[in-house]
Amino acid sequence: MDENVCHVFLDPDSNSSYVGDPFVGVPVSQDIVEAVATQYHMEADSLARALREVRSTSVINVETLFTSFDPLPVSQSDDGLLYVLAEADECWDTVADRIGLTDDGRDAVATAHNRQVRMVVGDDRIRDSGGFVVPCSEFPTAAIDDIAAVVDKTRLTNRQATMWILSQYVPNSDAIAQILSVPESIVQSELATVDQATRRSAAETRTLDVPGPLTRLEPDPQDSTWMGLDWSRWFDLRDWKTLRKELPRRPGLYRVRHTELPGLMYVGESGAEGGVRQRVGLGLSAGVATSDQQTGDKHGAARPLQRITETAGGKMEVSVTTPPISSNRRHRRAIEATLVAICRREIGWTPMVQLNREPAEHVNGSDSESLRELRDIAEQFSYTVPLWQPWRNVTSQQWLGLNWSKSRPLSERDMIDSSGVHAFRVWREYETEDPWGQTVQEMGTTGSISSRLFKLQNEYYGDLRFSVVALDRLSSDTLRRSRELSEVRQDLIGAHYLATGTPPEGQF
Repeated sequence: MDENVCHVFLDPDSNSSYVGDPFVGVPVSQDIVEAVATQYHMEADSLARALREVRSTSVINVETLFTSFDPLPVSQSDDGLLYVLAEADECWDTVADRIGLTDDGRDAVATAHNRQVRMVVGDDRIRDSGGFVVPCSEFPTAAIDDIAAVVDKTRLTNRQATMWILSQYVPNSDAIAQILSVPESIVQSELATVDQATRRSAAETRTLDVPGPLTRLEPDPQDSTWMGLDWSRWFDLRDWKTLRKELPRRPGLYRVRHTELPGLMYVGESGAEGGVRQRVGLGLSAGVATSDQQTGDKHGAARPLQRITETAGGKMEVSVTTPPISSNRRHRRAIEATLVAICRREIGWTPMVQLNREPAEHVNGSDSESLRELRDIAEQFSYTVPLWQPWRNVTSQQWLGLNWSKSRPLSERDMIDSSGVHAFRVWREYETEDPWGQTVQEMGTTGSISSRLFKLQNEYYGDLRFSVVALDRLSSDTLRRSRELSEVRQDLIGAHYLATGTPPEGQF
């Protein structure tokens, strides 16, 4: 090349070619590198080297973009490169200073990045922002379309939308911080801002929260506004006189806690004529307050609750809620399933006496050790809590972090491995651009998936789709396995109700 040819590096010696393939490790395709090199009258090998050095610096990466700018992830490659749009042109000045690029070298690497992103996502998405290609192998690909949807529907910044969507895919703010290589304090601050926006604006609430009567913003099972419901104060469960006087005679839900233990002991619902007053004040409270076995039979949870206090001391307290929608039996039962599922998700185990459990029977230690034993038993005898990432798209192949089979028409039910115990879901696929708008017709668990799918095909007309997941680590004990399958159903129905605001059509 003659002396008038523009070089990439300020130091002429830096333009020397590599031994071997110069395009190994370059985050931009060879065709684009060669085209840009021709445009700027430089050697493709030297531009490739510059692009490789850009990748290895600490300037053009997710940490810089998500800390200092407002980037929008738009795609991801199979080898862990994230394609991002951002108004961060000044980053290229820093890059040029850092690795010694000429003005043309700076413009060439910026153009190559931008053209790579443009090729992947299309010109319409680029607009006025520049394209950046950055390594980020742990970024969940499935989250990218959800981020774009939230940005389009709300007033959130790109960064806020990204972090909020990631919160649906990974367990906590620390995990988000690790994916984006940013301080956890930034993630926590942005998520807090999103929650404030959710409370202020109906439009944001519909998009960022959930479409039904519950909310994801108050997940603590003992909170006075747990899941957005208006819970009563906590009453002593043995004080049946006060309960019969103050509890409403309306359909509703109730929760029981122990004063010395985390989480909840029990979650229930009542649609009886006397509402929660009858179920709690006349049934549950009477059973806890008396040693009369016949009286205690008025509520199946009464005796196990009483035995816990006899074993570990402390006392049981109850709180109720009667939202208007609880007069609808299907919604009331779906809310109960959701509350149990959320309690499992937040605490790590099922409410202690749910599903006719009697944990006190397994306590062998002294009084001082009994509380710890009860916690260990509650965790040991609860089926594994799913990851809940992602949970908003109820027909996703990764829904709740489970390995669901590829969705198929029910007519293809014979194409799956039918051995073992499975969870299943069937749905009619609607034409919608919003994957969160899809609902499931029916879901459940079965030890004979072939016959269950055959029955479902005969029951529902039309070409429904289905997906299944094999359940492992189930107990060999018949009673315990039955409880574990109930826990799985509660998780599925509860997550579906929280995501869609409706029970599955075939449930309850």
